[in-house]
Amino acid sequence: MDINQLDPKHMALGSQLNQLVDNPFYGIVNDGVHLSPRISRAQLLRPYPQFTTVVPLHDAGSNSIYHAWQNTLKRRFSGGLQLEGSYTWAKLLDTGLSHQNTYDVAASRALAGHGIAHRFVMSYIYELPFGRGRRFGSDASALVNWLLGGWQVNGITILQTGTPLSLSASNTAGLFNPKTRPNNNGKSGRLSGPVHERLNRYLDTSVFSQPPPFTFGNLGERLPDIRTDGIRNFDLSVFKEFAPTERMRVQFRAEFLNAFNTPRFGSPNTSVVAAAFGVISSQANAPRQTQFGLKFLW
Repeated sequence: MDINQLDPKHMALGSQLNQLVDNPFYGIVNDGVHLSPRISRAQLLRPYPQFTTVVPLHDAGSNSIYHAWQNTLKRRFSGGLQLEGSYTWAKLLDTGLSHQNTYDVAASRALAGHGIAHRFVMSYIYELPFGRGRRFGSDASALVNWLLGGWQVNGITILQTGTPLSLSASNTAGLFNPKTRPNNNGKSGRLSGPVHERLNRYLDTSVFSQPPPFTFGNLGERLPDIRTDGIRNFDLSVFKEFAPTERMRVQFRAEFLNAFNTPRFGSPNTSVVAAAFGVISSQANAPRQTQFGLKFLW
């Protein structure tokens, strides 16, 4: 939070803020912007004109609030099946750490950039009911038991919404503020349809624009209805145990990370002045990874 931002009332001066005037600090302050005999009018109108950025040491200039509804599900190991899962429906608001206008920090209040509205996680273990001591094939021969018995399927499933988007614009307010937010024409930029069909136009870019010089943008810090692509991930594994002797067991493991090779697309370009505004050009997760292993227990 920069307390040396120019007061927004001076935006009425427009381009006069950029005019060069005599520098009263020339020869007195021998550093930074004051090394020249002439300096911008805007610098001299700052609360502390002898300095540039002034940041309070013990004031982050932000606050946040979090509400959530959380559920858990547990099934103890029974009948070869064990489940444990959780679901969270949450809303996280904050004022951020970088403001369009230090004189109006409350205007920065919005959904937090790392806020996740819905998150579901489920882990599961299932011992297949085949082979000796199981529901099917309890009296199977040694060969059949070796082939069909001792199999176990495990997995972790994560379903999660993305994080709120924050759009940017060129900072032309002229107040030495950290940023200028874009303008919105009052319409939502949200588009429907599968993400892979909207890679070149993830959102309706026509409803956002660059604000004129020496003005603030009217858009909030983050969009309330447009988020990045969410997570739909399944990590699966298959285990098979063999018992060559009474005192030794061998476990074969096959593990599949992102088992269904589901892509999670990256964030779109969020700069309203960029030619690629609204375009997604990256992937945010790794493709399917498969690994095999043997584990000896004795």
